[in-house]
Amino acid sequence: MLLIACSYSFRGSLPAHLQSVRVLPFRSRVTQYGLEQEMTSRVTEKLVTDGRLAIALEGQDSEIEGVVAAYSRTPYSYTSAEVVEEYKLEIRVEVSFTDLVEESEILRNENVTTWLVYDPDAESEAQALERLLEESAEDVVRRCLSGW
Repeated sequence: MLLIACSYSFRGSLPAHLQSVRVLPFRSRVTQYGLEQEMTSRVTEKLVTDGRLAIALEGQDSEIEGVVAAYSRTPYSYTSAEVVEEYKLEIRVEVSFTDLVEESEILRNENVTTWLVYDPDAESEAQALERLLEESAEDVVRRCLSGW
């Protein structure tokens, strides 16, 4: 009996010369306090989990920098009595990924928008924001490391 298996991954392979990355502190253009620190930490954590690039503070081959450009909470759905039933949280991050070895920009001010809908009776805005930040950090890392 002959068994043949194939697998496919959306996980791209980086150029061989990229071995390390530094995540510069994210900046913020929003009034919501602390989102930039949260994004910096979460993007760094996602890169560690991914494992393709080592985190470096100096001598790095690449850099990721970003700006929390927008954050909003808007009504998404209403009850028949016109009371808000669900809210939509949305965050937009502008991210740049630079290859310092080749001195080239892989991404430049790329918009990464992530959103979710939550029920305020089931979870608080703070809890929903935690989920949003996790998803956004995953989206940022995926955008930086995919497409090779």
